[in-house]
Amino acid sequence: MSKDYKRSFKVYSAWNYQKEVEDLNKASEEGWQLVKGGCFHSKFEKNPSVRYRYQLDFGKIDNMARYLETYREQGWEYINSTFNGWHYFRKIYDPSLPEEEYEIFTDRESLHEMNSRWARPALALGIILGMFAILSGIQTIRQPNLPRLVQTLMYVVESAVLIRGGLLMSRPGTSRSRRGDGALLAAFFIVLIAGLAAFFYFSDRRPYMETEQSAASIDQPIENSDWNDFTVQYTDNYYLDLVLESEEPMTFAILDDQGTPVYQKTEKSFDEEGIRVRLEKGHYSLFMSAETGFHVSCRIE
Repeated sequence: MSKDYKRSFKVYSAWNYQKEVEDLNKASEEGWQLVKGGCFHSKFEKNPSVRYRYQLDFGKIDNMARYLETYREQGWEYINSTFNGWHYFRKIYDPSLPEEEYEIFTDRESLHEMNSRWARPALALGIILGMFAILSGIQTIRQPNLPRLVQTLMYVVESAVLIRGGLLMSRPGTSRSRRGDGALLAAFFIVLIAGLAAFFYFSDRRPYMETEQSAASIDQPIENSDWNDFTVQYTDNYYLDLVLESEEPMTFAILDDQGTPVYQKTEKSFDEEGIRVRLEKGHYSLFMSAETGFHVSCRIE
């Protein structure tokens, strides 16, 4: 990048967009003029001969030509728009003019209307994520495991941040330059990225096996037959769906690599889902014993 240009990679929350405006004004005072604003980075050009005041607007624009003309009539120069609906404007700064000259929303009603364009969908999404968090939390309590725990925590944090932001945006005039806001926004993205990565990592490495064995009759008893194998890549709770059917009691077992049963069931008839089995990292085998015709099916995940 030439010394006449620079990039900024600051991230701002929508409910604290005035902080971005303040930073753009300060950069202009230091001789750096915005060339292109962005959600995650902005580009500046070195030009100390002029000074601007900046403002942002938000919303989907149906008639862009008319929209920009309205701002031009008020002395605002359009810079660019972002993919998610933020529009950047600037006006040459004249210290002799009152500060009100550099406000694009001159009354509380118009400011509230602009804020609501972001607040309404943010609150709606936050509430939806909150509902997902409740459902995921219930499922985590019923069948706790690492992927569900990560998913629940992710929903809780994302929902809380969006609802908080939506409530702040819906209150015109509320100071949004709050201490800790930058840390909260950073936490939002960290939880989102790290949470998704952790969820997919743990989910992808969970064993999944669905298999069955059956025989209408057998010539001689089956004793501890090695039926199938699977590998566990990390310690967690895993869940077994098991069906046993036989004229005489039959045995189903999950054995670790030392031959020690970690789960065993002996029944003539058994049908249960979601049996919690705590498995350590390692290799496991399915074993069965039967004296007569039988049917056995299991699913592990």
